Amino acid sequence: MEVKVRILAGKEEERNVEISEGETYESLLEKLGLNPVEVIVLHDGEPVPEDERVREGGKIEIIRVVSSG
Repeated sequence: MEVKVRILAGKEEERNVEISEGETYESLLEKLGLNPVEVIVLHDGEPVPEDERVREGGKIEIIRVVSSG
């Protein structure tokens, strides 16, 4: 399945990512090359734990909460 992800980390970016059924938000972050310690994942505006399976549909946003400076 393909999910659309909006990444807010300094700049705004949208990416489409191919994932298998049952994959977690942690594996999604890994595919995007993002450190889970530095971001918060939101699904339809609600925070989700990294070990939760990615839900189909809805809006996925990833917000960087750690600055690099």
